[in-house]
Amino acid sequence: MFVVLHHIWLGVWPAYPRNVGPWWVGWMLYGQLAVAVFIVVSGFSLAMGPLRRGGTLSGGTGRFLQRRAWRILPPYWAALIVSTVIAIFVAHLGLHTIARGFAVHALLLQDITGSWAVNGAFWSIAIEWQIYFLFPLILLLARRRGIVWAVVCTVLVVLAAQALSHLGSPFAKIHHLTPQFLALFAIGILAVDLGQAEIAPRMQRILLVVASAAIATVVALALVKGSVWMVNQYFTIDLVFGCGVACLMAVMYGGGLPRMRRPLTSRWALRLGLFSYSIYLLHGTILGLVETDIVGPLHPAPLARLALLLVIGIPAILVICYGFHLLFEAPFLAHRDREALRAMPITRAISRVRSTLGRRPVRHTPEVVPQREAA
Repeated sequence: MFVVLHHIWLGVWPAYPRNVGPWWVGWMLYGQLAVAVFIVVSGFSLAMGPLRRGGTLSGGTGRFLQRRAWRILPPYWAALIVSTVIAIFVAHLGLHTIARGFAVHALLLQDITGSWAVNGAFWSIAIEWQIYFLFPLILLLARRRGIVWAVVCTVLVVLAAQALSHLGSPFAKIHHLTPQFLALFAIGILAVDLGQAEIAPRMQRILLVVASAAIATVVALALVKGSVWMVNQYFTIDLVFGCGVACLMAVMYGGGLPRMRRPLTSRWALRLGLFSYSIYLLHGTILGLVETDIVGPLHPAPLARLALLLVIGIPAILVICYGFHLLFEAPFLAHRDREALRAMPITRAISRVRSTLGRRPVRHTPEVVPQREAA
């Protein structure tokens, strides 16, 4: 939802990374920090099961990648098709540009090779998908040398990659891969280990101090240095902010911070989280339609435009994305194989129609006897 607010802000003041809007809504500019949090949460949630089993993936690497593919790719491809079809009628781009953009995004290569951005939120899905292939290597190193050593090695590799990106072409392309997200994914894994360790209660105070210092540092830098500097330093900012979030998650996982855990485990938060992936996939396309067809023709002032996008856009996003979730995401939550395709509402509806047509009684027309034969 923070990413949704970020894109609403961009729709009103599209001078990113400069903050040309009121200072009191300037916090909406930093949408990438929400993606950093998501990557930490991803590493944390995916590591919980393996760390209970000594760092092994249930069924091996192949089964893990297969289940991840069934989980994220079908809804992603469905959202890609929807976004592309809408863009054809709205963007008025050339067929070659649209076809190349669709192919690059379908193969999840949008962070590697340049193309037209079908959907502004899709860039991080490619990064997440590529991290999945490195996750088993991190676990392998954790089993042999320990989790702390595995995380330290991952962070060092990321720092080395970032240093290479400053050497110019062809290494400059490393920057487009946002390598800091791999480090944040590994730090999320470490948060699980810290939270479930026996020494977690004694470490809670230290982790809270680190979390408070990290988050406060990011806020202070945003106030003092400004948005342009912050965006240019996102590699470091993401790492600092993500470390702070990981420390908070480790404390909550170890039983601390009950007041913070309570809203995160409330009924409304769990229901919203259930289809949050669908929200992430489609919110940009929906906001674009609301802006183009409803808010734009009114030509409101910036603050009025912001209010209209919030009041109209957010309910529209929640309703439409929940419907999208039921159609294209929920079946793949319940099943991580071809059974999900059969469980899709569209597939079931087609099966019911075929079944109904198959049971329909056949009408027999009476045989018409020629008059000569009758005579």
